[in-house]
Amino acid sequence: MAPPWLQSPASNAIDGNRNPNFIDGSCSHTKYGPDHWWSLVLPHEYNFTHINITNRIDQAWRINNAEILIGNSLENNGNNNPRCTVIPSIPSGATSTFNCGGMTGRVVNVRLYSTDSYVFLTMCELEAYAEIVPLWPSFNAVVMGRRVAVVEKKLCWSDALFYCRDFYGDLLSIRSEDEQREVEKVLSSVSFPLTKHVWLGLRRSLMSDTWFWMSGATENYFHWEKMSSWKISPCGAMDSSHAFHWRDLPCEEHLHFICLRDNQQDENKVYFFSTLHP
Repeated sequence: MAPPWLQSPASNAIDGNRNPNFIDGSCSHTKYGPDHWWSLVLPHEYNFTHINITNRIDQAWRINNAEILIGNSLENNGNNNPRCTVIPSIPSGATSTFNCGGMTGRVVNVRLYSTDSYVFLTMCELEAYAEIVPLWPSFNAVVMGRRVAVVEKKLCWSDALFYCRDFYGDLLSIRSEDEQREVEKVLSSVSFPLTKHVWLGLRRSLMSDTWFWMSGATENYFHWEKMSSWKISPCGAMDSSHAFHWRDLPCEEHLHFICLRDNQQDENKVYFFSTLHP
């Protein structure tokens, strides 16, 4: 079996190991040839802020003058995408940061072109910092220090939950009267026509009349139109105007919805599964 340092696949550059010692086998390395490139293809489009690259200790010059490319094109192995920057050099064994100014795409390439067939491209780690680009536009605001998004797409309750969790944090929970009033102001300012109701992260236990927040937030505040056991649907929404009351609605109704953009971790978060969205 070949020693680790001879096994230098592209995946070594995203293994979470910044070890810059090439002989330890955690760096990527191209073969002989004039055109060298390393490519990362992501499942979704992202808005990139910066890229960190860790260089090897020995022969550190092998990264010199490589380009960082970001975009959506897979043509020419992703090498036709716009350029973020040129890497002049990275100190031996060091990690350098390259700002990409909010460039968007799902393909990140590092390319080194040379007419010298004995040139190589080596990286020990690449870290991309970005936020996923949502599929649909939204009206963004801040509620009591929390970033929220009113999404301009009508979905059923479960699809709204999955969308918020895939692209943001969660369906919104409202934890106090102050937050309720702030959300009312946001809904009154939305720049597109809203459905009569909007989905929240409210869910009722199927075995009782207990309502809870999918985010795990404690439900100490209520704004139901009326509290009673007559509610028949387990999915909760709020009026998008007037009194902004909460109410249960058929889960299959397609409504606009409010996402919490911040990905807050809560040990009481309720997980939801579907055969269509495992």
